[in-house]
Amino acid sequence: MALTLFRGIQTRPFLPYPYGLFPRKHVLFYATMKSTQTQTATHEKEQPLLKVSSHTHSKRLDNVSKGYEAIIGIETHVQLYTLTKAFCSCPYSYGSQPNTTICPICMGLPGALPVLNSKVIEFAVKLGLALNCKLSLNSKFDRKQYFYPDLPKGYQISQFDIPIASGGFIDLDIPVEFGGGHRRFGITRVHMEEDAGKLLHTGNGSYSEEITSPLLAGVPLLEVVSEPDMRTGIEAAEYAAELQRLVRFLGVSNGNMQEGSLRCDVNVSVRPIGQLEFGTKVEIKNLNSFSAISRAIDFEISRQVLLHNENQSIQIVQETRLWDEGAQKTVTMRKKEGLSDYRYFPEPDLPEVILGKEYIDSIRDSLPELPEMKRRRYEKMGLSMQDVLFLANDINVADFFDATIDKGADVKLAANWIMGDIAAYMKNEKLSINETKLIPQELAELIASIKGGTISGKIGKEILFEMLGKGGTVKGLIKEKDLIVDPVEIEKMVDKVIAENPKQLEQYRGGRTKLQGYFAGQVQNFDNETIKRQGKPSASEQDPFGEIKCQELRMSKLDDRYFAPAWLQAFPLRDVQQHLDDNNAATTMEGGATPAKKVMMVADPTRESAAALQYALFHAVFEHDTLILLHVGNPYAWKNLFSFFKWPATPGASASVSYNEGSISAMKRTCEIAQPKICVLVERVEMDGKEKAAVILHHSTLHSADILVIGQKRSLSNAILGQRNGSLRGLDTAEYLIENSKCTCVAVQKKGPKFRLSSQYENQQKLLAPRITKHNTILASVT
Repeated sequence: MALTLFRGIQTRPFLPYPYGLFPRKHVLFYATMKSTQTQTATHEKEQPLLKVSSHTHSKRLDNVSKGYEAIIGIETHVQLYTLTKAFCSCPYSYGSQPNTTICPICMGLPGALPVLNSKVIEFAVKLGLALNCKLSLNSKFDRKQYFYPDLPKGYQISQFDIPIASGGFIDLDIPVEFGGGHRRFGITRVHMEEDAGKLLHTGNGSYSEEITSPLLAGVPLLEVVSEPDMRTGIEAAEYAAELQRLVRFLGVSNGNMQEGSLRCDVNVSVRPIGQLEFGTKVEIKNLNSFSAISRAIDFEISRQVLLHNENQSIQIVQETRLWDEGAQKTVTMRKKEGLSDYRYFPEPDLPEVILGKEYIDSIRDSLPELPEMKRRRYEKMGLSMQDVLFLANDINVADFFDATIDKGADVKLAANWIMGDIAAYMKNEKLSINETKLIPQELAELIASIKGGTISGKIGKEILFEMLGKGGTVKGLIKEKDLIVDPVEIEKMVDKVIAENPKQLEQYRGGRTKLQGYFAGQVQNFDNETIKRQGKPSASEQDPFGEIKCQELRMSKLDDRYFAPAWLQAFPLRDVQQHLDDNNAATTMEGGATPAKKVMMVADPTRESAAALQYALFHAVFEHDTLILLHVGNPYAWKNLFSFFKWPATPGASASVSYNEGSISAMKRTCEIAQPKICVLVERVEMDGKEKAAVILHHSTLHSADILVIGQKRSLSNAILGQRNGSLRGLDTAEYLIENSKCTCVAVQKKGPKFRLSSQYENQQKLLAPRITKHNTILASVT
C-alpha cells in the first residue's frame, strides 16, 4: 500500500536556479577533490538522467523564455578520414599510444617545413559542394596565434579571411516527434585547419594533473561555421546530426562524436522578441552527443533569460563555458578571445591553394546521392516521413534498401522488413547491416515468396533470422527445412477428419462451435510434424465446412511448445473471426477496400492487455493492416519478482523475462491465428529510467501509429489522491496517453461481455465501427 500511495509524491533536490527547471529522477551526491582544473563528465550514459518527453520539455522552456528569442549558431570541427596528417607523413589512428605518431613538423620544431596533404583539399571541395557553397578558386593558409598547453607550436595553421568555401546552406527534416517540418540553415564558411594536441586529466583522489599528448597535433580538420539561423536546442541537434550524415555519405569522415571526429561548439545568445540587435554571445564546449547539444542549449537559454528577467544581464559576458554532464549545467571555462587576440597573419611556409575548373567539375561528378536527395526520392516512392528518415539516416541501410527494391521487392514491404525485424536483430546483436549475413537479393526473394503465397509470414521470419545469422538462400532453406506442405495432402487430411466424425460435424453445424478445437486436434494427429507448419489450402466451394478447414489449419500451425496462460486461453477466436468476416463484408459494400493503417497495442502479461487485444482484433485491425505489439519492460519493477501465472521458463533466462517473452509470443500467435492477413510486429523496449507513458508515446509517434490501444485498470493511488492535470505522475498511463497522443488513443476496460472505452474525443459512436475515426466513454457489447 505504501508503494502505491507514495507513487504520486515527488521530491525535488535543493539546487539553485535554473537547474530546477529540469527535474531529475535520481539525485546523486558527488565528492569533490582538490584540483586546479574543473573536471567534467564525458560519458553521458554513466549518469542516470530523467529523460523528459520533448513535448513536455518544450512547454517548460517556452514558459521560461516567454518574450525572448534565442539565436544559435554552431562551429563544427570535422576530423578528416585521411591516412596521414595535414602537413606531414605521420599516420593517425584513434586510440594510438601517446607520442607514437609525431615528428618535428607536428611539434613545430625549428627548421621543420609543412607540406600540404592533397586529400585535405579534395575533401574540402567535396564538403563545400555538398553544402551548396561558393568555392574560392584562390585561397590561402594563415597562422592563428594563441598559447595553451595542448598547442605545441604556439600557433595553429588555419584559414582566416579567404576560406576555401563560403555562402552555402543545408536542408534537413525535423523528426515528427519533435514537431516535424523542413528546415534550411545557412552555412557561413568552410575552412581547412590542423588540430591541436589533447589534454589528458589524471588523479589519485587527492589531486589531479594534466598530461599533454601531441598525438592529435596536425590531424586535418574542416571547420564548418553555420549562420545564426537556429532557434531551439532541437534544431541545433538536428543540424549537427544532418552534418554527421553528410560527411559519412561523402566518405570524408567517420563522424564519430565519441572519438572526437565530429566536435561541435555552440554559440548562444538571447534577445527580446522584435529586437534586431544580437545579444551577448556565449560559446559552449564539451558537447559529445546530440542530446547533450540540445540540453546544453536549453539550459543556457534559460540561464540567460532568467538573468535578463532579474535585471542582471550585465552578468552575461562573452565567454567560453563547458557543459557539465553530471550537473546538467554550463560552467565558466575562460574568457572568450576576440579576433584581434589571435594575431592572424599569412602562413609563410605554405603556398596559395589554387583550384581549377576541371578539378572542381571532376569532384562534383563523383559526389554520391546525398541524404536530402535520398529523402526526397523515398518520399516520391510513397513512404511515410518516419520511414524516410530511418532509411536515409545510415548510408549502409539506404544502400541495402535500394539494392533490395532494385531486385524487384515491394517498396513498402522492403521498408517494413528493414525497419522491423532486421533493425531489431541489428540492435540486439550490435551489428551494422553490412555485418549481417543477409544480402539484398535474398530479402527480395523472401518478400516475393511471402507475397506469392509460397510461405507464410511466420515462416518467412524464421527464414529471415536464419539468413541474418548464418546466411543461405530462401529457396535452399525452404527445401532444407521442408517448409512447404502440399495443399492437396492437407485437403485430404481435412476431408478425412470430417468424414470420420459426422456426429461432431452435425453438432458443430447445430451451434456447438467449440468443437472447432476438436477438429483441429484431429487434423494435427495425422501428421503433427508436417501439419504444424502452415501451408496454403483452398477451401472447397462445394463444402459448407470449407471455411472451418482453413481455420483448423491455421490453428494447427502452433507447435507442441505452445502453452497459453489462462487469461489468453479463453480468447474468443471464433467470435473474432465471425466479427471480422461481417465487418470486412460491410466495409467492402460501403465503397471497396480502405487504406491500410498502423495500430499499436501495449502488450503486457495482464488481463487488461488481453482485453485490449480482443478489442483491437475486433474493431481496429483488418486485412493488410499492421498491428504492432509494444512491450515496455522494466526489469527493476517489484512486480517482476513474482508471477501469478505459470509459464515454461526458457533455459538461461530469468523467470520474469521468460514469462513476459512467452506471454507476448502467445499474443502474437493469437493475432496470426485470428487475422492471418495482417502484419504482426513485436517491439520490446526498456524504460531506461523514463516513465512508461513517455516511452509508449515516443514509440507510437516513431512508428506513425494511426491508433493506439491500451488496457486500463484504475489504480488505487489515483482513486485516493485524485488527478493532477499536466503531471505525468498525476495520471495513470492510459489517461496520460489519451491526453497527449497525437493519434487516436483508446483505453479498454472489460466489463463482463462488454468493453468500457475511453478516448480523447467526444463522439464515441464509431469506436466499434469497422474503421475507427475520432472518438469519451461508452459501454458497448462485443457480441
